[in-house]
Amino acid sequence: MEKRRKYLLILIVGICIGIVVVSLLYLINMDIMETTITTIDGAFLVLIALIIRISILAGMALYLFIRWFSQEEIYTSDLPFLFGMFFLVLMFGKLLDILTNFLYPSVSPEVYLTYLKIRQLSVIGTLAPMIFLSIMMIFTLLQVNGKIKKYNDSKEINIISLKILVLIAIIEAIIIIITPNTIFAGINFAIFVVLSLLVITWIFYFSYHNKRLSQVHPLIIAIGFTGYLFSNVLRPIAQNIIGENALFIVITEIIDIIIGLVIFFGYVKKVKY
Repeated sequence: MEKRRKYLLILIVGICIGIVVVSLLYLINMDIMETTITTIDGAFLVLIALIIRISILAGMALYLFIRWFSQEEIYTSDLPFLFGMFFLVLMFGKLLDILTNFLYPSVSPEVYLTYLKIRQLSVIGTLAPMIFLSIMMIFTLLQVNGKIKKYNDSKEINIISLKILVLIAIIEAIIIIITPNTIFAGINFAIFVVLSLLVITWIFYFSYHNKRLSQVHPLIIAIGFTGYLFSNVLRPIAQNIIGENALFIVITEIIDIIIGLVIFFGYVKKVKY
């Protein structure tokens, strides 16, 4: 089978599996979600905000995949694919956010923790493409500085980067699964996300200052991920001060929509070195 058709088939099958899994989770908890919408003030507004964000993420992912498939040669290390996967998995993550936000007021802490862990596992998938890119860029930096041997075949770097990514993902997934309560889940999740975003942000700043990744605008992308970093750091603090209510969730979703659009703009705008 032609490589292009094979990748398209894998992508479609993956999306279908994701839709089926999320749909089953929704069906299982439909009664609880309906109760939350009808009894909690502002719940419907939260739902609308999340649907808008999901629609925007879907549009950006679709654009990037179309751009990727339109290339003469396609590789899974290409930027359109990596950014497309970032927005696609983030879209499914926001679908799970609807579930966790609407289950929180009505289910036991144990049940909520289970769904919170599912949501956190999806975040590993969301950040994976950018972490993979960061690992490849770190290898490039080390080669340029003579810290490691030079690889003549880029496939070798891709394979090693993928192995490191899988190792990181497995370790974090195990930690998430064995987390005993929501407090530890929040702390562990915050550490993983903050460290990941720090590395990702630094890589794009590094790329800009060293005139790399010229097919995108690394500085704008770095600014976008800096926004995500501050959003994830400040959100729990603001939540403890203000309290988690509908208005708070809507405002954070609007902020994240703006941040996502900044990252997308950084991808479509080429830097002028």
